[in-house]
Amino acid sequence: MHPFAFLDEIALMSVAAVSVILIFNRFKIPPIIGLIATGLILGPSGLALVAQDEIIATVSELGVILLLFTIGLEFSLDDLKRLKNIVLVAGPLQILFSTLVIGAGATIVATWTSDTIGTKGAMLIGMAMALSSTAICTKILKERRELGLPHGRAVLGVLIFQDLAVVPIMIIVTLMSPAAALSIGDIALRLVTLVVVTGGLIIGLRLLLPRLIPYVTRVSTPEVLILGGLAICFGTAYVSSSLGLSMALGAFLAGVAIAGGEEGHAIGRVLEPMKDAFTSIFFLSVGLLVNIDWAWMPVNIATAVAILIANAVVVTAILMIMRVNLRTAVMAGIILAQVGEFSFVIARAGLDYGVITEFGFQNMLVSIIITMIVTPTLITLAPRLAERAAPAICFVPLVRRWYGQENDDEIELNRFAGGEDGPVVTIIGAGVLGRNVASVLRRTAIPYTMLELNGETVTELRRRGEPVIQGDMTDEQTLIHVGVRNASVIIVAISDQTAIAQGVSSVRKLRPDALIVARTRYAKEADIIASRGADVVVTEEYESSIQVFVTVLEHLGVERDIISAQEEVMRLDHYGLLGRLQRSQQ
Repeated sequence: MHPFAFLDEIALMSVAAVSVILIFNRFKIPPIIGLIATGLILGPSGLALVAQDEIIATVSELGVILLLFTIGLEFSLDDLKRLKNIVLVAGPLQILFSTLVIGAGATIVATWTSDTIGTKGAMLIGMAMALSSTAICTKILKERRELGLPHGRAVLGVLIFQDLAVVPIMIIVTLMSPAAALSIGDIALRLVTLVVVTGGLIIGLRLLLPRLIPYVTRVSTPEVLILGGLAICFGTAYVSSSLGLSMALGAFLAGVAIAGGEEGHAIGRVLEPMKDAFTSIFFLSVGLLVNIDWAWMPVNIATAVAILIANAVVVTAILMIMRVNLRTAVMAGIILAQVGEFSFVIARAGLDYGVITEFGFQNMLVSIIITMIVTPTLITLAPRLAERAAPAICFVPLVRRWYGQENDDEIELNRFAGGEDGPVVTIIGAGVLGRNVASVLRRTAIPYTMLELNGETVTELRRRGEPVIQGDMTDEQTLIHVGVRNASVIIVAISDQTAIAQGVSSVRKLRPDALIVARTRYAKEADIIASRGADVVVTEEYESSIQVFVTVLEHLGVERDIISAQEEVMRLDHYGLLGRLQRSQQ
């Protein structure tokens, strides 16, 4: 057999990517930047050893399709319904105002550099730069377990509409061509067709896939599960493309259609390695696209910075107007500031239809890639930047009055339980303690899931809308399913001491770095549970005795400071691991 012509390029890219990522890892630089940097090194801007041919472009697009499919598996239609205001209001407004702001900026820059781009060129640049990177944002947020947090939900809602908007934008680009001769009726027909096709695809997938998926998952053979998952993913992407929609959007909708069950979870798990491999090729291909003109690099950097600021401000302002929490709005604006992969497609279409020149096209690519390269750093810094920016923004009187008004319609973006990125808190046991903790977490907007052994209790809680799963904490697979692997805090609120000890050991093995809080009735059992891996063991004997003497001292008129001091002494001296933990924190 003769080797394939592209095999040497794939091998070279893989070896170079591993080397660059290992070097970058020593400096704590995210792998995505390493992959893009590898493409820049091997591509026309560097050593010119690899060019982005049709095969590499196809493989990279498959990576984006797989990524969106697995992201869709983490959601359900009920989840997406809660984002309808973000998708249908914030999404269109973001594209509209980002296009206007960036288009106006492009006109100013073109005037400064004596480059005539015209109104159509400025509009195309604005539309292209208004689209963020679905691949980069969702991948990084998923790795950081933030995709389900409020800012992650806001980001996802805007990204969904951006993906929907790619087709209408492409229609607009075709109208910008000097040779375009479409009437208003033709334009209206295309847009109506787009809406009807999208709605029909969603309904069809929702009705069809849940009936087909059991045939794929009922067989225990891994090959059937993998091939069945690929058939659903790529088959839906093909149908979506045939109907004139984005392939990635079709794959995302397919994932959503089968999400929420064991079948979808199993498919997502087996496709994960393949998705990572293909998406790595995508990020490599980004660097291969560009041929940098170093004389224009200062202008490209300045342009990229201006785009980042413009998009961040527009997204933040729109979410603020919609009464999204201020910190959430700022974080979402920072995360969505970059420009995405579909912008390459729009820029290429603009070049093909004569709206922009080759010189303008290359400068657009360089600016887009600069925004992509800084995105991992921006996402990492987003919480700190938001913490500093939110109080400063609140100093603006209009903002202070706006958020100070009574608001019954504030958009809820709390994370939905389950999914690959999991809950923040996992509560094991849905008795009085578990329910009280869940009630507090719900009121404070902290995402959680619950694990309960009793079937009737599970049914009752699900009827109330609680994110609860039935199962035994001594079963490791059940713990994984409820989200223990990704939870930051695990609260063990059951009464079976044997199950607590065994379950805590399993939890600690799955999450060595999580905070495990367990409760026990008797002090003699606390040390056993602590030795199995619990960080804090709350003992009912001591809690009862503390509550009794506090009540007595308060009734006798003892000063509160003295009562607090006695309470602290008792905890430090007699409360086992919790006492030692408090000592270590002092």
